[in-house]
Amino acid sequence: MKIEYAYDVEHFETRLKDYIYINYRKINNQDVLPYFIFLNTVVGVKVEKITTRRLWMLEKKFKLRLHDLIHSQLIGTNGTHIQSLINLEEICDGCGKCFNIAKKCLEYGPLRFSTLKTMTYSKNYKKLHVTDKLFEDIAEYCISKSKNKEECFKKLDKTILSTISCDKLAIWINETRVLPDEGEGLEYDHRHMPREVIEIILRKWNVKSIKLSMLYITNEQMCSVEWLRYDYFTRVRLNDPYLETKQSDLKFNHVEVSLSYSLDCVRDLGNRQLIVNEPKGYDNFIPNIRRMFQTDKISMELPHWYFVPKIDIEKKMSTILQVVTMEQHQKLSLDIKFFVDSRIVKKFNEETNKEELLGIASGYVLQEKRLHCFKKSSPFNAEHGPEVFLDNKWIGRRFQVRNTVNQFNFNLDVYIKEKELEEGFDNELLHEFPNSFVGHFFA
Repeated sequence: MKIEYAYDVEHFETRLKDYIYINYRKINNQDVLPYFIFLNTVVGVKVEKITTRRLWMLEKKFKLRLHDLIHSQLIGTNGTHIQSLINLEEICDGCGKCFNIAKKCLEYGPLRFSTLKTMTYSKNYKKLHVTDKLFEDIAEYCISKSKNKEECFKKLDKTILSTISCDKLAIWINETRVLPDEGEGLEYDHRHMPREVIEIILRKWNVKSIKLSMLYITNEQMCSVEWLRYDYFTRVRLNDPYLETKQSDLKFNHVEVSLSYSLDCVRDLGNRQLIVNEPKGYDNFIPNIRRMFQTDKISMELPHWYFVPKIDIEKKMSTILQVVTMEQHQKLSLDIKFFVDSRIVKKFNEETNKEELLGIASGYVLQEKRLHCFKKSSPFNAEHGPEVFLDNKWIGRRFQVRNTVNQFNFNLDVYIKEKELEEGFDNELLHEFPNSFVGHFFA
């Protein structure tokens, strides 16, 4: 079950805070309890998975009431059926009810430090979620309990227990955090993380694969800075110059990158040459991933709702290729899904006063494989009500770059909405440009 708060981004300041969407159905404050009772008594729903999003933006009384209703009506006192509980702690900041349920789940998080301290039991999780803020909290706790670096690292070793393990660790990274002393003109950015904290978690929890979720905004925007006043921990960011990042000796089966709620990272990877005057360094993203989370397989998705490229597919594909090959990768399989507006594949020639179709960027080889998937219109706003959540069918083609000497294989899967393909191109234009990029979607 998905419970989220969505709003029209253009009306951020005046938005109402007394409704939510439950599985994409709008439910007002006063109707939440009757709806939950209906699900329990009439439908007989046994909820196994609950994911919440942006509930921290709701009016305070409503969100606290909603938190308790989720526990009492959906999870139950014993949590008999619940297997996955994601993001509910953003309301309570880690309460007794939540960390009691954490013991029963196979997937849980993101963990607050208060919950982490209760995890003294033995359990293997399929997936645990943590945040960059948790790393700071752990570092500052260990510093506060020690007099020097040696004592600090001994405390760190005792704080992160090996009784817990997880197959996959999901790390949530906020792109727009601020330092408390920045004052006016706050500089929003992805902030440094204490690397030794990250690595001891990866080691002690026996993590096999990683998921990195880049988030434009969370309720943990203010950084903790006390740990930065000491030289105990190595500072690391995924958008720092990659040559400054040391190679980890830990290796993982797979690193998955989610950019569904990213703004800065997805913008720099897909559009940086055109839109961004001062890139925030995310062209270092992939090399830094391989240094911090050594792997031979990375997959990521450049979504379609933030900074969708509007012009020139050739330039966009070239930009992506430049970013992913800025370092000569050895033994890497990289898969990127790229969702675009159909207008990206054509341009208007002012000299001839005609539309022209663009070609494929150099360096890529078209593959025979045809792709399709279904994605919702937008996760960000509710301007038009529930219809913004309707699924759209997307049609894709795969473009490949291979370096057999370096054992580097890059698949760029480009998707366009099926409806836009059906309505936006006539046969005459397609015949006039037989080698066009979009022509391969019709061949």
